[in-house]
Amino acid sequence: MITVPAIHTVFQKEALFAAIAEQYDIGIPLTSRFVSNGLNDTYDVVTDEGRYVLRIYKKQWRSEAEIRYELDLLLYLQGEGIPLSSPLARKDGELVTYIASSEGTRYAVLFTYAEGIAIANAQTSVHYGRAAAQLHRAADGFVPSHERFQLDSAHLLNEPLEHLLPKLQHRPDDVRFVQEAAVRLKDRMNRLTLNDNDWGACHGDLHGWNVFHDEKFDGSLTHFDFDCCGAGWRAYDLSVYLWNLVHGRHDPEKFGDECWDAFLSAYVAERPLSQADLDAIPLFVAVRQLWLLGLHTGNSAVWGAWQDDGYFDGKLKFLKLWMEAYDL
Repeated sequence: MITVPAIHTVFQKEALFAAIAEQYDIGIPLTSRFVSNGLNDTYDVVTDEGRYVLRIYKKQWRSEAEIRYELDLLLYLQGEGIPLSSPLARKDGELVTYIASSEGTRYAVLFTYAEGIAIANAQTSVHYGRAAAQLHRAADGFVPSHERFQLDSAHLLNEPLEHLLPKLQHRPDDVRFVQEAAVRLKDRMNRLTLNDNDWGACHGDLHGWNVFHDEKFDGSLTHFDFDCCGAGWRAYDLSVYLWNLVHGRHDPEKFGDECWDAFLSAYVAERPLSQADLDAIPLFVAVRQLWLLGLHTGNSAVWGAWQDDGYFDGKLKFLKLWMEAYDL
């Protein structure tokens, strides 16, 4: 028999929720489901009093201070009337539960369940654009009491490249392209100023699938999953929606999108943007693509090293075409 350290533990869900339920006033667990082994582990649980979502943060992904920043932001936004999946306090008033695992202490937070469905069309894009503007307006007043990374060039470019470049060593031409692209993008990011561009607390992942719309499609919706939140350029936050709509396309003539047009029009009708912010959105689509490449390669030890040549071919082709189309 040999002993091998674990880098990621998946807990037995029935035992997990039996222990969790003792800490909260949520009733008796009836059913539980392990939903996702993503950036964090997500569980869906139904009790005799309602439905909830448990997130267990992965080791080395988020520090306790970073998690508490996220939770403080959520509670602040909730207090400002923003509809979202909010953290629930335990019986003792604490928001974070510590769980012992093979890889060390893990942090768990229980959230209210977001009702509705995820869908992106012209109608829901209008609702989402308006809601994103309201979220940013509300977040303008947030004053953090915990340290967290910022959505700047260090987080969005430097850190991802540390994971990505070693995976591209067998593709030297792409190594050169990625390095040169990062330099150009970073230079443009560093030219943004607080006088011309909007900076503040961001959701960080407004790609359109972290919001559930009421099935009546009357504009009612619920935001969730602020795991990528932080202070940053609002143009980046908005660019994520456009990026999600177009990043698999390899024809520059198809980079336009009616959902994006509807989203952006609704946003600026609710909360105007400067021309400098509008001009920065294509820049941040490219930044987001590099961030994604770093995210995938950086988590390959847990998710699997499925980032093969076909993966890099498609992801880098889009990045090259996008940067050419927008002269980045």
